[in-house]
Amino acid sequence: MRKIKYIKQPTEYLCGQACVAMIADVPVDDVIQVMHNDKGTGKKDIAKALEHYGITQAKTMTKADNSTPLPSVCILKVLLPKYSHWILYYYGKYYDPEFGLMDELYGRARIQSYLELFIDE
Repeated sequence: MRKIKYIKQPTEYLCGQACVAMIADVPVDDVIQVMHNDKGTGKKDIAKALEHYGITQAKTMTKADNSTPLPSVCILKVLLPKYSHWILYYYGKYYDPEFGLMDELYGRARIQSYLELFIDE
């Protein structure tokens, strides 16, 4: 299992880009260039960027909630009180670009779905 370097999102809109940057081990600015987007992002942008970096992913997002067992590596789409948010989940740790590296999901986050990633270790 490789070590993931935590990256805090540089602005309030860059959680998806920061998740891709962490798993691809590249700067957020590189991901912004690949996505052509420095604002809020969706699954299509994330999938395209992951593909660009050679990261294999599931074909679709899987619906989930906070009680769903998660795969070892995935990007979570969560709902917070006022907005949607992306979080990287990697072998039992939540790499939340906004709230930090945590052993448990941020208390107010509600998982909506996840995109499973297949990482060559």
